[in-house]
Amino acid sequence: MSKFKVTFTLDEEDAKYFRSIYRKAKRGAKDLDAVTIIRDARAIVKQVHANKRTPKFVSDAISVLADLADLIQDDGWAASKKVRNDVLAGIAYFSNPDDLIPDHIPGLGFLDDAIMVKFIEDEFRHELWGYRKFRALRDSTEQRPWAKPGSDRLSKRLDADRRRIRAEIEKRIAKESTKRKSGSYFGW
Repeated sequence: MSKFKVTFTLDEEDAKYFRSIYRKAKRGAKDLDAVTIIRDARAIVKQVHANKRTPKFVSDAISVLADLADLIQDDGWAASKKVRNDVLAGIAYFSNPDDLIPDHIPGLGFLDDAIMVKFIEDEFRHELWGYRKFRALRDSTEQRPWAKPGSDRLSKRLDADRRRIRAEIEKRIAKESTKRKSGSYFGW
C-alpha cells in the first residue's frame, strides 16, 4: 500500500469562518447540559472509529475529543471549573447536527469535524499537554489499592505531580502571552 500526503492551507477567510462557527457553538453551549455535550463528543469519536472508510488523519484528529472529555471527567486531574466550562463550550460544536459536510458522506463527512477539533485542540493545547502528562505518570505508577500506606503515598505523589504540571501549564501560558504581546505569535 502506497502512502501519499495531502496538505491544504486555510487562508485567513477560511480560519475566520471556522472561528465564527466555533464561537457560535460556544455561545450555544449554555443551552446544553454537560452530559449531552460529552455524550455527543464521545459518540462522534465512536462513530468515526467504527467507520472503516474514515481516513486515518481524520480518525486521529477526532481522537482528541476523547482526551478532552476525559480531561473534564477525570477526578484525579480535577480540572478547574473554568477549564471544565471552557472545554465543554469548546466541544459543544459536536452536539450541533448542522455540519458543514454531512457526516454520512464517505471519506469526507468528518473532515469539517477534524478541522474543528484542530482549532479546539489548539485552544486547549496547554491543558491537554498537562493532562496527558499527568495521565501517563499516573498510568505508569504501580498501584496497590489494597495497601493503605501505598495508596496514601500514591495519592500524595499524584497531588504533587498535578501541582507541578499545573505550574508548568501556567508558565507555558504566560510565555505564550508574552509572545502574543510582542507580535511574534498569531493566536486566535
